[in-house]
Formats: sequence, structure tokens, C-alpha cells
Amino acid sequence: MKFPTKLRYSLRLLIEIKNSDGTLTLSQASKKTKISEGYLKQLASVLEKNNIIKGKKGPKGGYLIANPDVSLKELVDIFSGGVQLAPCIDENYRCSIVDTCPATDMWHNLNDNINKLFYDIKLKGF
Repeated sequence: MKFPTKLRYSLRLLIEIKNSDGTLTLSQASKKTKISEGYLKQLASVLEKNNIIKGKKGPKGGYLIANPDVSLKELVDIFSGGVQLAPCIDENYRCSIVDTCPATDMWHNLNDNINKLFYDIKLKGF
């Protein structure tokens, strides 16, 4: 499993905003993260829409963290649709051996454990 670029870059942006004194502009974030300002603008829009950051206008404007308790799981859900290690994790998926497959329970347990781990990792811990 590989995290999408949007998720990885969003984490970098969030950590920079969290660790800034006050607000952080996208121009400042771009310099710190080496991610283009245009791409950061796209990410910030998604993060703001999901109430993870909030924009502040004016001379001391920029972005602030709105939800320091946001979890890695929430970000994974936003940017990659969640963790799904195998097709049989999806309740709408039906394969011909789903009821007798010896690996189905293992996939469900592993998926649940990863989701719990991701939920326990919070932005405020960085």
C-alpha cells in the first residue's frame, strides 16, 4: 500500500501550519515544504472544506489548524477513500468463495488494526 501524493503533501502542509507561530501563508509553506504554491492551494481547499484548517484574511493572514485532533485515518479517508487491503473488505464485493475463504477473517482483522492505528495517530502528536 502506498499513500497518494495528496495525502503525503497534506501531512507536510499540516505539520508546517501546526508548527508555525500564528498563521502560515501558502507562499511560506511552499518555501518550507518545497511543494508548489498552486498545489498547496488545492490541498488547502480540501483541508479547509473538511474543517481541518481555517483561513484568516488580512495582513497577518494565512492558515491555522482548526482541528488538532484530526487523525491520520481521517486524512486517509479524505485523500484516498480509506484503507482497503483486499477487495473482500468491501461489504458490496462478492466473490465466489467469500463464505469459505480461509483468508477473509485475516484481511478484516488486519484492515481493522490498521484503521485503529491510523485513528490513534493525531496531528497534535507531531
